[in-house]
Amino acid sequence: MNKINLVVLLIVQLFLTGCAVKTPVVNQYKLDGFSNKHLGNRHASVSLLISEPEAVAGYQTEQMYYVKKPFGLSSFVHNAWVSSPAKMLLPLLIQSLQNTGYFYAVVTTPYANKADYRLDTQLVELQQNFLCKPSVIQFVVKVVLTHTEDDRVIASRIINLRVNCPQDTPYGGVIAANQATTTFTALVSDFVVTHINRDNQHHVMLSQAIAKNSKRLYNDPPSRPDKNIYTKNNKGDKG
Repeated sequence: MNKINLVVLLIVQLFLTGCAVKTPVVNQYKLDGFSNKHLGNRHASVSLLISEPEAVAGYQTEQMYYVKKPFGLSSFVHNAWVSSPAKMLLPLLIQSLQNTGYFYAVVTTPYANKADYRLDTQLVELQQNFLCKPSVIQFVVKVVLTHTEDDRVIASRIINLRVNCPQDTPYGGVIAANQATTTFTALVSDFVVTHINRDNQHHVMLSQAIAKNSKRLYNDPPSRPDKNIYTKNNKGDKG
């Protein structure tokens, strides 16, 4: 009986020790900075699908990362994001691109088959770098724009931002990160609208050229054989 009690006591002690060393997250933060930039009148036929952003390995959790030595990546103990940063980018991109006033519709994954273009994004880096004074937020995202009908890549870009933190604290990094997402969504809006305009202009010019060639082929009379050649050949036959 004494041995059983001792084992139980040891198990309880280990359990309580494990609970004691687990540090709870005290502060949770979100990314909600987005662009209100207006980029033109609504296009009657262009719709855009925004797929759910992805993240490279290491940036797929709610942890808030920082750098204090080269090549070293650590996470704050008492501070975290309310969700993974990549997931928080989706509503910011939707609102920003809707605010441009350019698109007939901005949709997400369930409407994938009905959109003209697709925007894919991948979070490459989001961290507070204390090697700089003041510390800076490093925010890197890859964006790819695709024409959905033929799965043709229109353009791609890596957006690399560095924003100074107002204070060298986790909350200072949060403020800078939200400034970064505001700038990022403005750059993405410019990128998407500019390249869709170029693609549409290319299609219009191509259609006009095809129509012009078709009209010329339809209106031109069929070619006739050269009369002189025909006469010469006949004379040769008589000889």
